[in-house]
Amino acid sequence: MESRHLSTPAWSAFKAWLLKLHGVPIAHLRLLTGGCPAEELPALAKELKRVRADFKKRPNGVSAPADERLRRDYAALGVPWSAWSEVALEVQRDLKRERYARWTGADALEFPEGPSAQDLVTVVLFGGVEQARPHLLHRASLASGSLEALWCGWLAGRPLEPETLRAFAGAPERLAEPLYTPGIEEVLPLFFVEPDPARAERALEVASAQRGASRSQPLMDFLRSLLGLWRQDTSVEEVRARFDASVATVSPSEVTHLSAPAYLYGRYLEALPPHALLERVGSRLERIAVPARVADVQPVMEALTALEELTALGLGLRVEQRPGDVLLSAQEPEPGAGDEFL
Repeated sequence: MESRHLSTPAWSAFKAWLLKLHGVPIAHLRLLTGGCPAEELPALAKELKRVRADFKKRPNGVSAPADERLRRDYAALGVPWSAWSEVALEVQRDLKRERYARWTGADALEFPEGPSAQDLVTVVLFGGVEQARPHLLHRASLASGSLEALWCGWLAGRPLEPETLRAFAGAPERLAEPLYTPGIEEVLPLFFVEPDPARAERALEVASAQRGASRSQPLMDFLRSLLGLWRQDTSVEEVRARFDASVATVSPSEVTHLSAPAYLYGRYLEALPPHALLERVGSRLERIAVPARVADVQPVMEALTALEELTALGLGLRVEQRPGDVLLSAQEPEPGAGDEFL
């Protein structure tokens, strides 16, 4: 029996792109459930040709939050994705016309309290700290007592004492609270502002046990590498690599999550002004090479090729979702496969 093993993220990413296509009813009915009977394989083969042609011309545009699952699949597969290059261009246009220096007209009417913290961090990320500084200080005043205020003040040049962040984080066990606000990605780094390995390691353990913690894995890997740096069993180069991998997974909608890792980078690896740390991150994000078309995404095309090869055998096609992977095989699907789709 001919079969192919695919990783769960690869199959999930393929299905996400398949669902965006119109005019492939058999592929939707059979591939998204349990497989395809032999008598329908010729029609499926025709549709797969259409899928391949579509992938060759379809832009590899991934939007958040609409394609959040696909973005997570890409991250698990190591496929680069970033909307940061477009964000950088928009920020540069705004800075050139001094939008943040003036903040008048429609901006002032719609947002009388100034830009949001998310917008301000984005502006600093791409070199606009001078225009952003007054807004950052104003935002820090408006949000006094919050983590947002601490980071806005820090980016504007105010000193930030590690004890302040430690007090804000509280005990590691607090991370286990189901409604912890701000989220784990924002609070977990606060346990690393001082070389206290026992406290930091406990925080990692609690965070790792949380549902959905895998999404934060690159951040956790970076923080775990800091533990190694403190214990002198991890090199500076390894910590830098973990930092780069961590920030590369952050989407524009999560930009405020970058402040804490940048602070830690400056504290333990390279002492730079806050805005310089953010600008370095921005430069890294802007350079992420994104596949231009779906056909350039190797794991997606591997899934399509496997389907084409097995379909060509004419014996039937079975799709089995298993723990950790997906098995495609050239045989009749399980009885009743596809019924749940109707």
